[in-house]
Amino acid sequence: MMKIVLTIIAAFLSLQLFSQPIGGIILNRDSEKPLTNVNISVRNLSIGTVSDKDGLFSLNLPYDRNFILDISCIGFEAQEIEINTAQKSQITVKLRPGTIQLNRSIVVTASRNERLSFQTPDAVSVITAQELKSSAPRSMAEALIGAAGVWMQKTNHGGGSPFVRGLTGNQTLLLIDGIRLNNATFRYGPNQYFNTIDIFSVDRVEVIRGKGSVMYGSDALGGVINVLTRTPQYTTGESKFGGRGQLKYMSKGMEKSGLGEVNYETKNFAVSGSANYKDFGDIYAGGSLGNEHPSGYDETGLNLKAKVRISDNWQITTAFQYLRQNDVGRYDQVAERGYQLNEFDPQIHRLLYAKVEHYGSYKWFRKLQLMLSNQYSDETRKRQKENSTILTRENDMVKTYGISLECYSSFSSKWEAVSGAEFYSDKVGSGKITKDLRTGYEMTSRGLYPDNSFMENFGLYSQHTFKYGKLQFNFGGRYNTFKIQAMEEEFGDVTLTPSSVVGNISLLYFMSPIRQLIFSAHSAFRAPNINDISTFGSFDYGVEIPSSDLSPERSLTIEGGYKESAEHYSLAFSAFNTRLKDQIVRVESTYNGSEYIDGERVYQKVNMARSNIFGVEFESGFRLTRQFTLNNNLTWLYGKNLENDDPMRRIPPLNGKLALQYSNSEIFGEAEFLFAAKQDRLSGGDKDDHRIPDGGTPGWNILNLKTGYSWDKISINAGLQNIFNQAYRIHGSGIDGYGRSFWINLEFEV
Repeated sequence: MMKIVLTIIAAFLSLQLFSQPIGGIILNRDSEKPLTNVNISVRNLSIGTVSDKDGLFSLNLPYDRNFILDISCIGFEAQEIEINTAQKSQITVKLRPGTIQLNRSIVVTASRNERLSFQTPDAVSVITAQELKSSAPRSMAEALIGAAGVWMQKTNHGGGSPFVRGLTGNQTLLLIDGIRLNNATFRYGPNQYFNTIDIFSVDRVEVIRGKGSVMYGSDALGGVINVLTRTPQYTTGESKFGGRGQLKYMSKGMEKSGLGEVNYETKNFAVSGSANYKDFGDIYAGGSLGNEHPSGYDETGLNLKAKVRISDNWQITTAFQYLRQNDVGRYDQVAERGYQLNEFDPQIHRLLYAKVEHYGSYKWFRKLQLMLSNQYSDETRKRQKENSTILTRENDMVKTYGISLECYSSFSSKWEAVSGAEFYSDKVGSGKITKDLRTGYEMTSRGLYPDNSFMENFGLYSQHTFKYGKLQFNFGGRYNTFKIQAMEEEFGDVTLTPSSVVGNISLLYFMSPIRQLIFSAHSAFRAPNINDISTFGSFDYGVEIPSSDLSPERSLTIEGGYKESAEHYSLAFSAFNTRLKDQIVRVESTYNGSEYIDGERVYQKVNMARSNIFGVEFESGFRLTRQFTLNNNLTWLYGKNLENDDPMRRIPPLNGKLALQYSNSEIFGEAEFLFAAKQDRLSGGDKDDHRIPDGGTPGWNILNLKTGYSWDKISINAGLQNIFNQAYRIHGSGIDGYGRSFWINLEFEV
């Protein structure tokens, strides 16, 4: 026994002899003042820390090796610094205030590994922690309003469906910390599930526009949106308890919300837990529209996250997220479709996951990551027509289990790769209760989907990056297979086993260290799901019946781009063409020989549509002076149905943003101008959609003002929305935008 102990002690001491303490200080480049709570992480190692109140930090790294430090702080531009521990033991890092974030954020979604966005071939939009703090958005949907290349449709106040390159719903993939939110019941067209992510839990949002099927699988026809949640950080020196609180109020009772959070941090363990409550009143729309009832609802959120560093090579992260929404009304159905009651009550989303990371020295296994996840989605819909005593209650539950294994390889300084395998299993429970409120009689029947349906998803992928001089070459591929089964008494059992192979290729040419040209081609797919093959129920303009023979939707995108990132400005430009085929669309059908059910037209899904989307995206940021920055973006899309030469459905209009920002160490201010042109290129489905006015959706121009002041551990942010009180509606939405209103948000740390 003594020999074993002595051997362990000797091994530990030998490790210390071959390690090198690395220390440094983090400064504000403009003021030369120390920065506290700056995150310093070592790429492809579990080692990391934060700077103390004097801006100081220390790390213990293996001796005589090269490492990349990723350094980030809210309100400052991220940096990556390469060091050799045999050459440096002390460094000074000066961070530039982050008035320009374009091309200068560290992103993980594009490559499944940390990279500066400028080093990727992808069109990337990032909503940073600083932007979330300055805008204090009410929900995830509102957090992305104005983001380059993203159009935020809102069927109701408790919803919000992001359009990326003209596609939404189950044609755009949503992730939480890299885990699929999309499940077997995600429907075509706008849905509300993005809004079931707790905005108080979010650290930043990354949008990969037009790409992602190789790395993340089905549904990424339009792109990938990855919501990255807040993570507690290890600390330098003594262990410490802390916490934060947040209170927000919006005028006319449109929001009253609060958050409480506690955390505990040590050198090798960190944990945080929070609870929040949000009371959202009805929207007061612009112009003479006024109060839109019912649109308010309430929401409760719980979040817990912990990570432990077992050694320099092992780290485990666990998280629990829970959100419940009550009485989420469909204003459009009550105001325009003859309903007395139409709401989601309740709507619940729960996520539990554990992530194990191992960092090695072998070329093939620089980093291994195992992710285990469990999700639960519970959606209850209540409906009652005007002048009717019949109340319908539909409930859908989806239990999702996921496991993924990912490997990052660094074969040389010029060749890197990310490869992996993942498996998801969705089990669907669905039911319907119809109650006569006059007599009290209840009848139970089939829900929107057959009860006990399931969908399994297995994929293998590999993505590689080669660097040669001024060229960077990226390519990858993925194989996916599925099993989808719906056990149906009335329509017959359906079992589908589709599969798909997709790939991508990109070429970056660095004209100079600050300029690059990009060319890429990538394919994508969306497998049919339970919603496609087995839906039996109402939608916006009819009744859908199940379909028994569907195959994956497919797309091919050709894209060219340009990025530039200089000292005082940054810009990005993309032009793309996406060709879609085998699209799953609704066509008129019959049920038991009839074209109508309860007076509504019968539809069924088939693979028959072909479409084309051409688009141009531009964004830039200019630092006018040390304090003033001008940011802008512009997106234009042209969608065409190739079967009949009609416009594609729900294509957003020309839209963009222009923002003038003022920022110093304590004060923030912004004048934000959002605009959209009239959209009168309408498909037949658009013309039948009650959410789109006759002749199209009018254009609009909105001016918002924001300001903030921070000192020590307290910050106050406030905003004035829609200053000129314009009545407007985002194209495709079922509810109007805010009228002139005021909000204030108080955040404090202890």
